[in-house]
Amino acid sequence: MQKTTIGLLLLFAGIYLFPLNPRPLFTPDEMRYGEIAREMLASGDFVVPRLNGVRYFEKPALGHVLNAGALAVFGESNFAVRFMSALSVGITALALFLLMKRERGDRAAALSAFIYLSSSMVIALGTFSVLDNMLTCFITLALCCFYVASATQNGTRKRFLALAGLGLFAGCAFLVKGFIALAVPLIVVVPYLLLQRRWKELFIMPWIPLLAALAVALPWSIAIALREPDFWRYFFWEEHVRRFFAGEHAQHAQPFLYFVPVFIGGLCPWSLIAPVPLVAVVKKRWKEPFVQFCLLWLVLPFLFFSASSGKLGTYILPCFPPVAMLLGIGILDFHDQGKDKFFRIGAWIMFGIFAVALMGVILAGVLPIAAVKPYGDGELHKYFIAFFSIAGAALVGWLALHRKGMNKFILFGLTTAALGLGAPFCIPEQQSIATALDGFCSRQMRHLPARAIIVSDKRTFHGVCFRFKRDDVYIKDSMGELDYGLGYPEAAYRFLGVAPEAFMKLFNERGDCAMVVAAHTERIVPLLPLLPTPVYHAEFCKLCFYVFAPSTMKGNP
Repeated sequence: MQKTTIGLLLLFAGIYLFPLNPRPLFTPDEMRYGEIAREMLASGDFVVPRLNGVRYFEKPALGHVLNAGALAVFGESNFAVRFMSALSVGITALALFLLMKRERGDRAAALSAFIYLSSSMVIALGTFSVLDNMLTCFITLALCCFYVASATQNGTRKRFLALAGLGLFAGCAFLVKGFIALAVPLIVVVPYLLLQRRWKELFIMPWIPLLAALAVALPWSIAIALREPDFWRYFFWEEHVRRFFAGEHAQHAQPFLYFVPVFIGGLCPWSLIAPVPLVAVVKKRWKEPFVQFCLLWLVLPFLFFSASSGKLGTYILPCFPPVAMLLGIGILDFHDQGKDKFFRIGAWIMFGIFAVALMGVILAGVLPIAAVKPYGDGELHKYFIAFFSIAGAALVGWLALHRKGMNKFILFGLTTAALGLGAPFCIPEQQSIATALDGFCSRQMRHLPARAIIVSDKRTFHGVCFRFKRDDVYIKDSMGELDYGLGYPEAAYRFLGVAPEAFMKLFNERGDCAMVVAAHTERIVPLLPLLPTPVYHAEFCKLCFYVFAPSTMKGNP
């Protein structure tokens, strides 16, 4: 068991910690969460989340506070921005390990944690700064505590601590993402107790968790209400009710079945072998309380998220811990019976996918067609990293087909680990603003005048704020996600609108300091005929950076 534990720790370090720093931060998500945390540290205000200096009420404060803590410890680095996401994945896997060890022993514990750590969506999001990893971690801890409490005798210290842990972690989840964090445990716990014919506990069990959750969530909830009276109206109505019930008009509106392909793809490679063991678990072990609990945890939140009008792929992440545990049980059942046909079919499909992908990479490298070449000048090394990552995954898949015992499942899962290890180092920089902005801003920092006025737009301001360490950037053309914050009278002047008049007025009035325009090129090109010659400019991947000296501005005395 010691070797297994060491192996899981090495897997976590290799896939989730090692790649955190080298890859550029993505915009908008990673830059957004990095900037909110940076502004918290700079201002010392850990109650009111702000982005670019204006109110940002889409989420509560705890996730940003945790990110700010990582920045304080590790400095303002890519590693620090992503660290809490990676740590959340590790804690979630540990929670699964401990619960499965309690219920099914060491082998099932190790396999379930391994399945979770090697699932493609978990790998992708675990090295990406989003709040869904923290939410999943706290929900997992809360539900694990509930199950331990439900399986423990009344009146014992262990049951009391488990119930208190349920409330504690549910309160933390609420402070990360709001009411959704309370809904998910509720729609699992209540049906489970009813299914177990323990309905009386619905009136007895909640009080300790409720008090613990209030102790965690109430101080900040009161503080934000006193500081910002409109927070709870906006957060509850706009971010919960309207997003859930707005239909096709909701933000990120998607059809009901949206999460089905997302979940199947996110569970790869395990989704290629999952149907047979999952069906077998349901048929043979349905009467077992732990299996019932895991199935309810998987199915009911999945349906709940699917019923919401607004959907993003990351929302489904809390459904991955229970499916990892169910697969751990099902795979071991088949392995102990000596049945592996389901595995060989899935493994051959997986190997075929990687073989085709490898051929595609080879063709992209040798064919003289610019449209199929993802990498630009100076990025040839990324091509070779991509080649060897996919080749490594294909090789591991081939070895899985020729091994016996549990080793074949380990090699099967390590196919995505091979990709996860190489993918962060081979992302093309020139393909989109999302990947190019970080490096572009970093290269322009030495050209940024100390007191410059900065103008950006809704697609680029996150990176401009974070890399230039500014929270006073003017926004041109569209407010985007700053729509609410810029609606306050004291912040309205920071929005320049679509027409050039407001931009030119700012340009002409602020003649005592330089102006910098760092934005999407299409936002600025129409203004260039109205502006003097910049003292410096750079363009890359539809991004532009212009510096205008004070002497060129009409407002200069």
